[in-house]
Amino acid sequence: MATDVSSFKDAYKKAIQSDFPEEAMIVIGDRKIPLKKVGIQLRYGTNPHQPFIAYAPVNNPSLSVGNLDILKGGKEGLSLTNLQDMSQALNILKFFGKPACTVMKHVNPCGFKVDTKGEQLSEIYRIARACDERSAFGSIIGFNRKVDAPTAEAVMETFVEGIIAPDYDEDALAILRRNEGTKKLNNAIRVAKVSNMDRMPRFVGDDVEGYYNIRNLVDGSITLEVPYLTRIRSAADFIVDPMIPNSDPAKNGGKDYVVQRKPSAKELDDCLTAWYVNINVRSNGIVFVKDGAAISVGTGEQERVGAVEQAIDKALKKGHSLRGAVMSSDAFFPQRDSIDTVAQEGVTAVVWPAGSMNDALVIEAANEHSIALMATLERCFLHI
Repeated sequence: MATDVSSFKDAYKKAIQSDFPEEAMIVIGDRKIPLKKVGIQLRYGTNPHQPFIAYAPVNNPSLSVGNLDILKGGKEGLSLTNLQDMSQALNILKFFGKPACTVMKHVNPCGFKVDTKGEQLSEIYRIARACDERSAFGSIIGFNRKVDAPTAEAVMETFVEGIIAPDYDEDALAILRRNEGTKKLNNAIRVAKVSNMDRMPRFVGDDVEGYYNIRNLVDGSITLEVPYLTRIRSAADFIVDPMIPNSDPAKNGGKDYVVQRKPSAKELDDCLTAWYVNINVRSNGIVFVKDGAAISVGTGEQERVGAVEQAIDKALKKGHSLRGAVMSSDAFFPQRDSIDTVAQEGVTAVVWPAGSMNDALVIEAANEHSIALMATLERCFLHI
């Protein structure tokens, strides 16, 4: 007799009990960091059978994720993945002063757009979602501006797990709540209001006292890591004329390897956007951007050119052209093949950390294809 498994779908909607304490303490040397349970309803961890809890530092006046205001609940609270997606959304949006939207799925961005020509917030959202509409199914949407009614209507067009923003118009909240208690689309959408986005640490030198990435190893050991901060405060921090000295007079006419083409102002802006988005992409990470919008994101590949090919394939299958786009890579190119590959698709500029033994070949490839190649001199690997 066959076994009925239909009831398992209910596990995704219900909170599970946990016996975590309401308060906790992190002690590192002579430093003590008191913690309290966050004041929002939590459902389950990464999977429905894993209990979890979220704590926030008691003495941090700049809390954002740890002090969410849930304006509309659903499915008996947030899962760990929901909370991580909201956190990563803010970790992208914090870099942008202009109106912007990011679409997060399983702790990876699958869409992003920043205003480049006075677009309405609803249009910005639709462009961000169009990067990868299939991956945006069941996503978390993040905004760095108050959500208005037209944007709320756009969000309600497709299935969304949740939305996070600094504020909402009353009309927008009414739209986001209208299907509550029904079986209609987005009846369980979670709506979160966040504070202190402007106080989140971003750049090298910002105060991260008490901030730690804490991760478990398989045997219960833990690792502590200071959070990632970038040295790239603006496009002016890119090295637009990277050079590798030539130690072999028989090659390159005895000349040093120097990138020949300088980027345009638009390429600089798009490369900055791509870099900030790439900081939040699981490695190996590749991001293509054009006109302030993510065109495709390649994530989680074990080899660099594979991540490039994955991102190209995703873009083309979804009908996006890469001609005139820029690319960000979270780490160096081991060979020149990544540059050769994106040149065939019409990519015009690339930002990358540098640091490979074959950087001379990478520069040589960029010059052959008239690609503007910029260096950050920092890597932005992300392994969650």
